Amino acid sequence: MRVNIIIIAKKIRALFLKMLYPSERYFLAIRNLKPLSTKYGFDRGTPIDRYYIEKFMTSNKHYIKGMCLEVADNNYTVTFGKNKVRQSDIISNDTKNKYENILGDLQNLTELISNNKYDCVIMPQTLGMIPDYNSAIKEVYRILKKGGVLLLTTAFISPFFQDNYSYWRFTPAGLELCIKKVFSNYEINSFGNVLTSQCFWVGMAQEELTKAELTFNDPRYPLIVAVKAVK
Repeated sequence: MRVNIIIIAKKIRALFLKMLYPSERYFLAIRNLKPLSTKYGFDRGTPIDRYYIEKFMTSNKHYIKGMCLEVADNNYTVTFGKNKVRQSDIISNDTKNKYENILGDLQNLTELISNNKYDCVIMPQTLGMIPDYNSAIKEVYRILKKGGVLLLTTAFISPFFQDNYSYWRFTPAGLELCIKKVFSNYEINSFGNVLTSQCFWVGMAQEELTKAELTFNDPRYPLIVAVKAVK
């Protein structure tokens, strides 16, 4: 009951914010120096980048099975793996994270996770917050089973509000350079277009765009970049 009240309250607040600060008015005043939202659009609805992350996970959901490891929480493991998942582990280096069952650093997991353990590792929007991302990719390769799959998404364009934890942004070519140092079997994709990238940048939500606007893909103006890599 309490959860439902919280959800309803959030929806009412989002509706109020959209009425008070309509996106149409924002884009008419092209010299705005402040965004509509400083919370990636969470306070207006659902962040736009989540649309593309979920699209990527949906197309690769058959890989989310067996022993799975996800960063920060296990939302995508549970949503897309369902009863195919035998064990769902959550890794984070944040001691305040109430979801994790592995407190550790993706750059070095040798003391925590053995070789060839996981069928799937899910890293949503994580790579840009890791100082030595090359070491993290090597560690993921090590802990994957033979035939195991890494599903990774990362920002090409995104505001950052936690300066100490935002280090990198990746182009498709840049992400490929990182991945091919370790994985030989991989597929790189980008998602988004010039409109959705602009809208995400200023804090608009999915609900403020049409389905056609969200689904149009233009590789010249990606919002996120994703990789499926197989060990």
